[in-house]
Amino acid sequence: MAKRKKPARKKADRQTEKSAKKKSTVKKKTRSTSKKPSSSKKLPKKKMKFTNRRLARGLGEAVAKRTILRQKDNGKLETWQDVAHRVALGNSSLIPAKQKKHRKQEYQILRKHISNASLLLSGRHLQHGDETQPDRNMEVFTNCSTASSSFLLFYLLLNGSGVGRAYDDDLMVVDWDHMPIIRCVLDENHADFRWGEHESVKDARHKYDKAHWFEVPDTREGWAQVVEKIETMAFERKYKDDLLIVNFSEVRPKGSKIKGMQNRPASGPAPLMKAIERLATVKNAGMPRWKQTMYVDHYLSECVLVGGARRAARIATKTWTDPGIFEFIKIKKGGFLWSANNSVAVDDKFWKQRSKHSQKVLDKMMRAAYFDMTGEPGFVNQHKYVQNDEGFDGYLDGKFATSKKYRPMRRTTKVLAEIAKHASAKYYTQIPNPCGEITLNMLGGYCVIADVVPYHAPDNEAAEEAFRAAARALMRVNTMDCLYTREVKRTNRIGVGMTGIHEYAWNAFGYGFRDLVNEEKSQDFWLTLSRFKRAVVDEVEKYAKKLGVNVPHTNTTIKPAGTTSKLFGLSEGAHLPAMREYLRWVQFRSDDPLVKRYGKLGYPVRELKSYPGTTVVGFPTQPEICRLGMNNHLVTASEATPKEQYQWLMLLEKYWIRGIDKDGQPLEPDTGNQISYTLKYDPKKVNYRKFAHIVRKYQPQVRTCSLMPRVDSTAYEYQPEEAITISEFMKVINEITDDEGVIEDIDMEHLQCESGACPI
Repeated sequence: MAKRKKPARKKADRQTEKSAKKKSTVKKKTRSTSKKPSSSKKLPKKKMKFTNRRLARGLGEAVAKRTILRQKDNGKLETWQDVAHRVALGNSSLIPAKQKKHRKQEYQILRKHISNASLLLSGRHLQHGDETQPDRNMEVFTNCSTASSSFLLFYLLLNGSGVGRAYDDDLMVVDWDHMPIIRCVLDENHADFRWGEHESVKDARHKYDKAHWFEVPDTREGWAQVVEKIETMAFERKYKDDLLIVNFSEVRPKGSKIKGMQNRPASGPAPLMKAIERLATVKNAGMPRWKQTMYVDHYLSECVLVGGARRAARIATKTWTDPGIFEFIKIKKGGFLWSANNSVAVDDKFWKQRSKHSQKVLDKMMRAAYFDMTGEPGFVNQHKYVQNDEGFDGYLDGKFATSKKYRPMRRTTKVLAEIAKHASAKYYTQIPNPCGEITLNMLGGYCVIADVVPYHAPDNEAAEEAFRAAARALMRVNTMDCLYTREVKRTNRIGVGMTGIHEYAWNAFGYGFRDLVNEEKSQDFWLTLSRFKRAVVDEVEKYAKKLGVNVPHTNTTIKPAGTTSKLFGLSEGAHLPAMREYLRWVQFRSDDPLVKRYGKLGYPVRELKSYPGTTVVGFPTQPEICRLGMNNHLVTASEATPKEQYQWLMLLEKYWIRGIDKDGQPLEPDTGNQISYTLKYDPKKVNYRKFAHIVRKYQPQVRTCSLMPRVDSTAYEYQPEEAITISEFMKVINEITDDEGVIEDIDMEHLQCESGACPI
């Protein structure tokens, strides 16, 4: 069916390009646009074809080993082709078995594009995807989510989702001063029990005559139920002087295998016990509700971090009109509440009016972001977020969060109903996920995401096929059982993204970054992106009819793509490459046998003086974009000006997030999410006055953008990444005699997104 339609699409696209060029009203730049770069005569620069693509040697292999590849029955690790097979099998298995032909077709197209790396479903899918997918809960496959209660936030974090939460005063219906008095206990025969540190069940039963007892089940759901119990009791305001005993004896010991996490080791009960004990300290601390809740959520997030399987990615927002906004702006100063990225929710009134309050908020925000050297709080332009409230009032019954795996208590429904009542009364109901690329209902929602790599596609027809396949695959994920089933059915939100954009622009069009921000000069590139956007819009409308579901409210995005891009050495999402050639310094214990082995093979090895017993090994790394012969057309993040980067974001929003129709007009309705982008600036070159000017001029024009100061790390003995010249790079390469094909290692420093918020 797809092949018969190709000629028609080609013809339409030629007409679109001619029409758009004639009607273009773009203001001409002073730079000449009469010629393309001389190097663009031969296009594409590097001819692509469908292949069983190999992971990038070194970094890509190390990232895959750390995050994706499973051990097979024969003891060997999977290949990328093994991953393509099981992920395609898992996703296509979501199609009813009676639709054999459709299931087979979708499996084949997914396997082809994943194996070719022209389609990279996000890391969640690459890690968990297999034939068991239809029987699992959707939370495991969601990148992003929101929550409006602490127990839901904790449950989503435990499932690996990045979580956003609005801490607006009117949404804080729980006063944690009314929680019960809490004691955590553990059976003395439990493997993790420590005398003098834990209170035994035996002692507790002897000591406490009148108390409420809660036995913690050994599941993610069971852990969340502990918090649900405490939160509901606090809401009901009648247990303040009662005692709640939380028994952790059923929780498996530390080091036990977790089947649903590919046998990764369990953390044991200790981290959650400590989190609950710290949570209890919020009681009677004299804090307003929103601040209480921020501490509660922080303690729970720390618990997930200690678990070791993933970081707890969060974003905390608060509207600029709240009385506590000034305290919120400075709350992280000094290193407190570090587990969430903080942003202030603003709107067009905030930017346009010159009221005393709005100007004071803006000034305090900019000063905190610049002088505290954190880039926080950020800005959330709520008025630019796609919001569709049709059917939203149905959540007033409080039953918007329930699934086969997790059903809140009946008493909890009253808590959720109260939150829903306040949320539905708000003018803006959307906030972003932690990385800022998705707009979600603040009450609770998800987004599933994928990256398409048009750079790896043989031609634009194949790239379009990948974009369409990604849209269908994500819509199938939305049919899985999940906590927010009602919201998923209502919005059917997905996020089809791109990565390796700069490689694609050069390879297929001969454009470097500065050519791309010249809109008129690079019109053919931008029109092609809008062609892909229209293809996604067309596909979700057709596939929604086929599945009998609502058309997704939003469909395109650009996520950080930190992990997936590293698999093949690509520039990450919309970001410019941070460096050209560099050394990845990975930490090892000095007595690790690998240190000697790497040293003998010629890798740079250095023992750290600041960290006794620690040795670092340097792995020479060169991104794919440095192998394309761009020469002076290659621009790194530190070389692009803030103005150029904002222009880049605005063009991406215009052509990919919003999209244009065949007449060059914005697509209606707006079905775009956002772009996750961290703009790094050098405080040595950009003083506060310049910084404030940049924020005031450009931040109101984009949906989301994080501004972060570039920290000079040269004073530190250990740097995860050290930029080197091409001659230094070649010297290191020539000294390495790695005939054994040793697999390089990697640590968590290299898996973190630059914004510090990217879920892995």
